[in-house]
Amino acid sequence: MKNKTFSNILIIISAAVTFVSFIYPQILEYWMNDMYIQNKDYVWIAVQFLMYQFLHWWILHLLSNWLFLYIFWNQVESMIWTRRYVIFFILSTLFIWICILLFTSWNTIWISWFAMAILGYYAMVLKKINHPEYRWAIFLLAINIWIGFTWNISLVWHLFWAIFGLLFFYGSRLYFKKI
Repeated sequence: MKNKTFSNILIIISAAVTFVSFIYPQILEYWMNDMYIQNKDYVWIAVQFLMYQFLHWWILHLLSNWLFLYIFWNQVESMIWTRRYVIFFILSTLFIWICILLFTSWNTIWISWFAMAILGYYAMVLKKINHPEYRWAIFLLAINIWIGFTWNISLVWHLFWAIFGLLFFYGSRLYFKKI
């Protein structure tokens, strides 16, 4: 099994940034929104891009993400190897950032988007090997997309997170077959 350090480093960074935001709430200005783009403040766009994915709004959400991320991120990282996993993380960060800026006016924070992308990818891996648990993974994806229609949570976030996981699964299968 490959070294799982990248997943765990992401969890630690997320925890650190979130706890610092409890002390210095002005950090929450780096939610993903179009404020810095409208002002053409390119340095702060870069800072926002690096920060938005690690912020959480409240402690229970942070703890539930930690648990999910520790269990699933490490499994996916060991399945696809760290190098591809880092590519997955960077590309999903870019994809979600663009989708949020293009398709919604909502602010967003939380590393949950990556958890949904991981769940989408993991569901497809389980389906590919015909593992019986793939139905549960797809069910969880469906619930999370459905949540996007309710409770004042953006459908764009949930839907595009899941879409990226599926796109990366099929795209990486095509790309890595050619190598």
